[in-house]
This record gives sequence, structure tokens and C-alpha cells, in this order.
Amino acid sequence: MASGMRALVLLLLTCLVVPLAAACAPAAPPAAPGPAPTSAVASPPTPAAAAPTTPSLPTQGPLPTAAAAGVAAPKPTLAPGGKPGGAMTLAQTSDGVSIHPYMISDTASRAYQSMVYGAGLTTIDPQTLQTIPEAAKSWSVSDDKLTYTFILRDDLLWSDGRPITSADYKWTFEQASKPENKYPYISNLQGIATYDAPDPKTIVVKLKEAIVVGIETADAVVPLPKHIWETLDWSDPQKNPQIMAPTVGSGPYLLKEWQRDTRAVFVANDKYYDGRPLIDTVTYRIVPNQEIAYQMLKTGEIDVASFTPDNYEEAKKLPNATVYEWWPAAASWRYLGFNLRRPTLQDVQVRHALTYAIDRDAIAKHVMLDLARPTYSAFPPTSWVYNPDVPRYDFDPEKAKSLLDQAGWKAGPGGVRQKDGKPLKLRLIYGPNTSKTVERIASVVQQAWSDVGVEVDVQGLEWATYLSQLRTDPFDWDVHVGAWSAPIEPHWMNQIWREDSIPQLNQTAYVSKRVEELFNLGVREFDREKRKAIYQEIQTILSTDAPYAFLTFDKSYTGVNNRIGGIEPTAIGIGYNRDRWFIK
Repeated sequence: MASGMRALVLLLLTCLVVPLAAACAPAAPPAAPGPAPTSAVASPPTPAAAAPTTPSLPTQGPLPTAAAAGVAAPKPTLAPGGKPGGAMTLAQTSDGVSIHPYMISDTASRAYQSMVYGAGLTTIDPQTLQTIPEAAKSWSVSDDKLTYTFILRDDLLWSDGRPITSADYKWTFEQASKPENKYPYISNLQGIATYDAPDPKTIVVKLKEAIVVGIETADAVVPLPKHIWETLDWSDPQKNPQIMAPTVGSGPYLLKEWQRDTRAVFVANDKYYDGRPLIDTVTYRIVPNQEIAYQMLKTGEIDVASFTPDNYEEAKKLPNATVYEWWPAAASWRYLGFNLRRPTLQDVQVRHALTYAIDRDAIAKHVMLDLARPTYSAFPPTSWVYNPDVPRYDFDPEKAKSLLDQAGWKAGPGGVRQKDGKPLKLRLIYGPNTSKTVERIASVVQQAWSDVGVEVDVQGLEWATYLSQLRTDPFDWDVHVGAWSAPIEPHWMNQIWREDSIPQLNQTAYVSKRVEELFNLGVREFDREKRKAIYQEIQTILSTDAPYAFLTFDKSYTGVNNRIGGIEPTAIGIGYNRDRWFIK
């Protein structure tokens, strides 16, 4: 999986996190590094960030840079007591919408996709956070840092026995690069000048310019089987059954059955290049909410589940399960996104007022039960580029009222503010509607804004409907509750702020040419301290402009039945080695 992307997916799909409301934008597909909004997914987990109360936070490891060469890592060894066989069941409160790697943008779909498709050229070492070979057994970089040459491993096979060759990568890159195919992360491919496959085992990628994330950019795609897909429609499930029911894959598992909104069943891929997974069958059960998931974990009906903070203390005492916790290399953080298409919310004073009205400490303490901490920036405190000196909007209802007064919204009948005879009324949406944690956050926000004279209509939506409303005209919402799972490399967060990412990733429709310019400068700056200063300026601008009201960043934890072995928590979570998990 592409290096930066792999970092993200390892964070997303290998960690069951504290229930994060599917924030805004979609999760980056397997081929492109990028941030991802999360639902209450319970596939092997996604680290959410953060410490409860202690100020000591982990520091980011060394950033992967344009290394001169990569050398293949040894294959994983079998953990003590590990043996093949058995089945594992995980709970999810949201079903996927597709298994097409270049159309999906949500964590629930990504969980399924990552089971079926693999073979990214590089990956992230869970201990060092450095880029290491995966499907490529080695790579080299030209002296000018423009040309990356990858040599594929000799044991790469599709599940039907056909070899995975450079032609599969090249064909996939060409399809994803076509604007008409609407790849949400197409901007990740725009730094590539040429993508060539001179022989079946060699891929040569030439970049347009030398950039810090050269290796991630060159590792542009996770391949699709050209011999299956090339005669099929790229985007229409009615014409291409592979989109919803792929029959040939390269990942650790293959889709056996998918009953929408009920379950998805995957079976081990005998031809997986890192060796057949030890667990034969993995089933994702779609459950109504996380409370039910937790009760099923208690009774042993499922093996892996995320659960709300309410159940955290009890879960840690369960005799049949272990709560794994970790400090993530990249954090998940929550926010309120303002729809800047709305005239009322185009007034920055109104956005500042609404942000002052939110008590982040109360959300962290009473909703997240001290399993989260307040945050004020577009990068969480776990990031090496975090700026602690951004403009802050600490809880101050009187300041909120004053700013609304200054913006012309005066107290009216019933306490609801009015301007030119129009009441200040907002529609706040969240998803999935099964998440009690996100529902509570929405309720806290509703009450806080009501206290300063803003009427709020709150609506919880089914996951796919929620994503659709965020991304589809007429964009009939004012504010949404969201959560992003950030990648390790700060550059990839540019995708949620770019104008050309509207509405797929930049769903608030925020536009700042200066922010885009700074992201472009940061990816070209090889001096770490200078890069840090660039990203800190970005954070200052974003906090000042306030397209989001930043809320909290969360600690990562996941409940796993004690019959599952081979789990080793790291800074990228627990699911990075899921093919080595076993039934004790």
C-alpha cells in the first residue's frame, strides 16, 4: 500500500478507536496518502490520539524522506502459540458503501477494501515509523530525487494465481489519473510526470519536482487486476460487479459474502504474498450501536469491538477480554465543520462566536469521560508540527454573545437572535446516528448555542446518507460534527483544505490561497525546522479563519477477546500485523 496511504490505513484499519463520528471528508483510498474521516468502525482499529490528563505526549518519530534506497524487510514470524485456523468476528455500527479502492472515502468501506486489495510498494515500520519495502523488494532514487525505481518481489500473485506485474500498477495509475473517473485523492497523483513499466518486475516513476514526500508520491497506487478490470466499467456497479463483489484480490482476505447492513464475511487468501493469514474467516457484523457491540464483546458473541467512554472502566475489568491502549503516531480529532456556502456562516465573527460558545473541557470530561483532551488546531498535539500558540477560543459565552451582537444578530422574541427579521437558526447533522458519543456531542453543542441565542435543529443520519449530504448539492446543512484520522506526514492534510477538494474532502467549502501556498512550500522544504514553521503558520491561519471549531483529540483503545493472540500494540495501533493474529 502506498507509503503515506499505508500509514493512514494502518491507523484506520488497524485500530478500533473510540467511537469517532464520521467527520467530514472521506478516508483516503488505498492508493493515496491522506486524512480520513472516521465512523464508529470496529475493524482492526484506528488510533485516535492522546492522553487523558498528563501533559506528556509522545513525539513523532523521524519522518520518512526521499531515501536513496529501500531493502526488503524479513517476513513476519509466527507468534508463540500461533497456529492456523478458526474465525474472528468484529463489530461495526456502519456498513461500507463500496469496495472500489478509488471511489471510497469512508473508514467503513476502507475496512473492507483493505482486506481484499494490497500490494502497495512500501509500508511503514510500526516501530521506527520509517518507510520500508512491501510489494517492492527494493527501490532506488536518483541523485536529483526525481526518479524512483522499484523492483517488485518475485512472489506477488493475484488470488486467481496470475502474477501481479508492473502492468497492473501502470494501468491502475492511468485509470485513477483520469479526471472523469473522479478519484477523490487525484491531487496526490498530480506530482507525477511519468509512470512507466519497462518490464514486468520494474516500475519507474518520475516526479515533476523534488519533494519531501517523494517516496509516498511515487508509491502512487495499490493495483487492481488489469486482466479482470480492463474490460469493465470503472465506476458503475451495474456494469462492473467487481466494485461491490470483487472476485480477485491481492490482500490478506477475499470477500465471501456481503449482506448489506447485516454482515460482510472474508476468507483467507491462500496466495497472499506475506503468507496466508492464520485466521481462516473474518466477519464484520453490522450492529445498531456501540452499546450493543460492547454487550456482544462481554458475552463473547464478537471478538473485537469499539465502545463508548461510558463502558471503558468496566471493559478494563472484563475477564474474557483485554482493552488494548496505545499512544498513536497520528491522532484522531473531532471538530464542528461550518458550511461556508451559507451567508450567515460566511461571517467570521459568527464562526468565532459559535466557537467561543463551546465548552471543550466539558466535552472531554463529561462526554468523553477524560479519554480525550481539548484541542485548538488543525494538527493535534501528537504531531511534530503542532502549534500551541494558535488563536484559541476558550469557553466564554459572554464573548460569544458580544460577537453576535457586533455581527448584527440581536436578541429577539423567545431569546432567539434575529437580523433583518430573520432568526438565527442552524441545521446541525451528524453520522452515524447509531453513535451515542457523537449524539451527545451534538446535544452539548445544541444546548451551548441555544444559551447564546442560536436555535439549532439537530439531525442524526445513517452513515452513507450523512456522507452524501455533506458532498451533494444542495448541501442542505449548516454545521456537521466530524472527526479526522490524520496521517503521520503533515503534508497530506492539505487535502481537506484545498479548493479543488470541494466537496469530496473539503466539505465546508473553505478557500484560502495562502494556506494552499504554504502547503506547497512545506512539501518542497527539506529542512525540518523550516518545514515546521510553515505548518505552524498554516495552523494560525486556519484557527483565525475558523472554518472548523476544533474540539478534542482522543485516546485510542480497543476491546479484544482474550482468545485472539498475536496482538502487539504500537504507535500505529494493533492491526498492522492482523494477518499474524491467531486463535489461541
